[in-house]
Amino acid sequence: MERILTEHEKMKRAEQIYYRRNHRNISIGQKDEKKQKTYLGSKILLEMLVLLLLAVIVFAVKNKDYIFTQNFLNSIAQYNINLTEKFHSVMTFFEEEEGTEEIFVNKEQSSNSENTTQTQEQSQENKANPAEVQSSQVQPEQTQSTVTDVTSLKNSYAFVKPIEGTISSRFGSRESQYQNVTGEHKGIDIAAQSGTKIKAAMTGIVTQVSSEGDYGNHIRVTQNNVTTLYAHCLEMYVTEGQEITQGQEIASVGSTGNSTGPHLHFEIRIDNQPVNPAEVILF
Repeated sequence: MERILTEHEKMKRAEQIYYRRNHRNISIGQKDEKKQKTYLGSKILLEMLVLLLLAVIVFAVKNKDYIFTQNFLNSIAQYNINLTEKFHSVMTFFEEEEGTEEIFVNKEQSSNSENTTQTQEQSQENKANPAEVQSSQVQPEQTQSTVTDVTSLKNSYAFVKPIEGTISSRFGSRESQYQNVTGEHKGIDIAAQSGTKIKAAMTGIVTQVSSEGDYGNHIRVTQNNVTTLYAHCLEMYVTEGQEITQGQEIASVGSTGNSTGPHLHFEIRIDNQPVNPAEVILF
């Protein structure tokens, strides 16, 4: 027997039925809206794919003579190879990064172990050979130092005569009948036949080869703060920056520049200050 509902229950039941119907309508509406959006999105994507396909077809038709050539195929293959190499290089980089820390730790441990072993060996050698330890503490051999006067120059360097000949003008003040010859002579003049070979008086580096000025064709050879100069040459056989040895032929006797005849004007300088060559070399 069906129970009779009260007025309150009837109103509540009616509200529930009304709510379910409206909710169902809303759900149906939302689903329809989602389906419509999905359809529109799919339609747009499909249209883009169709346009892209049409563009590819048009490009292929216009470039059919090139697409199927061997050069085009090689380009595509090269592009694929480049992508593969980049991928492998990236993977290799990350693999190396993972192992870097371990490598550094192993190297540091190995280095520390080698240093410890060397220190122990040196300590044992020092205890066994105290005399050798003292000799090893001797100051290193001094290189050829700069000189300040003729005495230290003669003790530090060896010189040879640049040419054989007759001394025509010595170092220092002089009197001459020629107006173009100055009264203060900074070197020594050795008269010789034109073309006589001039030898380097000392080992050094050629710091100047020039034809300008009163010296005419002249050469400067420098070692530390000592310079030898050879002037009025006929020919010059060396170039600037060249290393030469003592006795090497570097030029020939001439009469270029401010000269009164064939001879060699020879100078020795310490810190660019001329000294008397006759006090250094026996002429």
